[in-house]
Amino acid sequence: MIRITTAYRFLTVIGLGLAIFLLDLLELANPTISEALLLCVSIGKSAYFIWFTFYNIRETAGHDFYFNDFVPFATLSVLLIILSFGLDYYCLYRINEQAFSGDFASDNVAGIFLSFLYFSVTTFTTAGLGDIVPHSLSARIFVMLELFIAFFFTILVIANITHIRDSFSKKARK
Repeated sequence: MIRITTAYRFLTVIGLGLAIFLLDLLELANPTISEALLLCVSIGKSAYFIWFTFYNIRETAGHDFYFNDFVPFATLSVLLIILSFGLDYYCLYRINEQAFSGDFASDNVAGIFLSFLYFSVTTFTTAGLGDIVPHSLSARIFVMLELFIAFFFTILVIANITHIRDSFSKKARK
């Protein structure tokens, strides 16, 4: 279901986050503009993940669908969502250190990024251990977006994949 040609779309989404990080790192834009751009990209990315999921389900509606077709799609989608939001959290923290507080693994770039990757995993899985806490409005919006995507993906898509496929299949036959 996931093809190499579609992977570039996900990489583009992650690349946009990296571009915003570089804008802030090189101080090419003021923090408010960087934060607003990051928020816009995150909202657009969330809409894209939802569209992409339904697009791929619709593409499978006309033919046999096997578990081994769905597992790579689900796995890659979840990993990219987690990585993408982890990068968003890290970028937001770099733009505004007051956006989050908590127990970060270390003070170096890799340690802080891994802490936000961990935070993204706990947010996506709704474990929410509370060792990293969003404080700014932007940080809370990012967390809400990831929770919405996680809910959408795990509850609405995975739990109802056969019903969604049947619905698309019936629409295609009409």
